[in-house]
Amino acid sequence: MKKFLFTDGLDGVKTTESNEELESWIKSSPYPGNIRIWIFATNEWINLAAYRKKFPVTVKKQKSTSGEAEKTVISKQSKTHWSKKLVFTALAAASVLLIFNFTRINWKSAGLMTFPAARPDNVPIMDIDSLISEIEFNREQSLDRSTRTNLRLRNSWPERILLVVSAEKESSSAGSRFSNLSLSIDNTTGFPIDQAVVKLILWKNNKISDLDTFHFNKIRFDKLATRKTAEYYKADSLSAEFESIKAKAFNFSYSSIIKNPPGEYNDRWFNRE
Repeated sequence: MKKFLFTDGLDGVKTTESNEELESWIKSSPYPGNIRIWIFATNEWINLAAYRKKFPVTVKKQKSTSGEAEKTVISKQSKTHWSKKLVFTALAAASVLLIFNFTRINWKSAGLMTFPAARPDNVPIMDIDSLISEIEFNREQSLDRSTRTNLRLRNSWPERILLVVSAEKESSSAGSRFSNLSLSIDNTTGFPIDQAVVKLILWKNNKISDLDTFHFNKIRFDKLATRKTAEYYKADSLSAEFESIKAKAFNFSYSSIIKNPPGEYNDRWFNRE
C-alpha cells in the first residue's frame, strides 16, 4: 500500500493510502491537466500522465457464463413462426433506428467552463530575495534596480502572465464537446510581451487525445490578449499551457521543453536576444 498526496488546484491537497480513493479523485476532477500527485518515498510532484506510466489502469474483463449464453439462443420452436415478411420488417425497422441514432444526436448544454492554466512543472516556486542575495554575494556587488526588477519578472512569471480558458460545454449520448472556445492572456508584468504560443490539450479517458496550438503576438500589459475559435472539440475535458513566451523588454524567454530541477536557483529564463 502506498501513500499519496493529490491536488488539482480546487480543494487544496488531499492525503490517502488507498489507490481506489486516489482513482476516485482523479475520475471526479474536472481538470485532469491540473492534477498533481506526490508518491511518498519520492521527492517530486508528478502530473497525471507520469502517474499513469507508473500505475496504469487495469480493466477486468468479465467472462460470460454458459448459462447466460444459453439465454440468448432462440428455440427452434419459436423460429418456425417467423415469416419472411416479419424478418424484412424487423430489418427495415432496425435500419431506420440506426440511421436515426447516428444522425440525430441531441446535445444538451452543460454550462460555461472557465479555468486557469496550471503552473508549469518546470517552473518551481522560487525565493527571489534569496536568489538576489546569492547573486550579489557571488559578484561582491549590489544589483541595480532595473536588474532586480527584470530578475523578479523572469523568475516569477507564472504569477504575472496569466492564461485562462473559457468554453461552452455540451453533453450527449456520444460524449462531451466544447465550443465557443476563448483563450485569454493577462499580462501584468508592466512590459510588452513579443510573442507567446499556447497549447490546448484535449483529454479522453484520462489520456491526451488531441492538441491544438494558438499564437499570440505583441501582447500589451494594459489589455487582455484573446484568441477565439468556433471549432468544436470533442473531449471529456480541456487544459492549456504555455509552450513558449518571449519578451525582449525584460530579457525573457520561456520554453516548456526546458527542465528546471527544484532547488537549482539560477536565472533559467534569461535571454539577451
